[in-house]
Amino acid sequence: MKSLAESCSRQLRARADSLQNSEIKGQRHLTATSRRAGEQKRRGAAFQKELLQRLPLGHPLRRDAEERGLV
Repeated sequence: MKSLAESCSRQLRARADSLQNSEIKGQRHLTATSRRAGEQKRRGAAFQKELLQRLPLGHPLRRDAEERGLV
């Protein structure tokens, strides 16, 4: 009986691991890949905002970004 319970436990753990690294959407099921992608997107947006802020005040790209609330 004990060996059967241990076998079930190992199978459940393996299934949980495979689900955690699947494409299932949801806060509790983020994969390492999706976390990295989200972080890269956030860093890219912050860098783009910094570049826009460094443009001269009258620059067309900066004016457009300010009008759209990006800067």
